[in-house]
Amino acid sequence: MTIAGSVRRLFHRGSGQVFAPQDYWEGRHRTHHGTLRAVGHRQLSDEANAEQYQIKESRIIGMIRRYVPEPCGRTLLDAGCGVGVLIPVYVKLGFAVVGVDFSETAVRQAQVSGVSAQFIVSSLAGLELGRRFDVITAIDVLLHIVAENEWADTLLSLSRHLKPGGVLIILDTFTDRTEGWSNHCKPRSMDRYAATLADLGLRIVEHEQFNLEHEDAIKDLFAVRHVRSR
Repeated sequence: MTIAGSVRRLFHRGSGQVFAPQDYWEGRHRTHHGTLRAVGHRQLSDEANAEQYQIKESRIIGMIRRYVPEPCGRTLLDAGCGVGVLIPVYVKLGFAVVGVDFSETAVRQAQVSGVSAQFIVSSLAGLELGRRFDVITAIDVLLHIVAENEWADTLLSLSRHLKPGGVLIILDTFTDRTEGWSNHCKPRSMDRYAATLADLGLRIVEHEQFNLEHEDAIKDLFAVRHVRSR
């Protein structure tokens, strides 16, 4: 395992509050080790989190299949994979999967699951794999990148790892509302995404919304592709 880029960064939130993303996620994975609270909703039971993941999985796989109807032998990068909840599903579809997360604790747990995939410890903004993928997924990841420059650099990094003709699948929450969110979350609007992606030669080609009843949340799932070949 290699760590690419600096991931132990401090961000100021609110009146002098300092938030360290890697420390937060390492602590969360240690505290909730072996449960879905580590990557799901902390206030929900494992049963409720599992139900929500089933809803997400169905939507994500449906969207992937629309762009890659024959996934066998294709490559998939799970960016911000956490403990690898969705990776067995991707592998079962036939993808050769690489999972990346900046939490060493999460990656170790993903590795011991025995799933046939490669796992790498790295920040997403500093990711340099030297290869491109047919599909990249970022599931409930970009919402948790609270620094604007880190968020923009992550999208740039993902664009560089996407094959021409490939698809980037993102699950997030579109909103202009910033109040009421935890310090490890930073929502952005669809217009903010579209403008940043356009600067990278990417565009949103499909967008759907669905409800997660247990946490009373509307989720935004969208597919992104290159505007031009690279």
